[in-house]
Amino acid sequence: KNAQEKVASLLVDLARRLGADQSRPAFRLPISRQEMADQLGLTIETVSRTITRLKQEGLIALPTPQDVVLRRPAELAAFAEGAA
Repeated sequence: KNAQEKVASLLVDLARRLGADQSRPAFRLPISRQEMADQLGLTIETVSRTITRLKQEGLIALPTPQDVVLRRPAELAAFAEGAA
């Protein structure tokens, strides 16, 4: 998987584990950007750029740096699998 697919996969997995769904598409990130980078084998800069790109593409929204809203969850999941 490339960096975007890795970050998208992590966000989809976290959303699922934290109970985010169509009726409540928001969740609070339980880990920092650095922890995400460490877990995915990426740099923090790559994780931050990728999250910004996902936001720009309208797949997610970030009301705060710790809060994520899945704007298009099905597309994010497809993107995570490399189908986008």
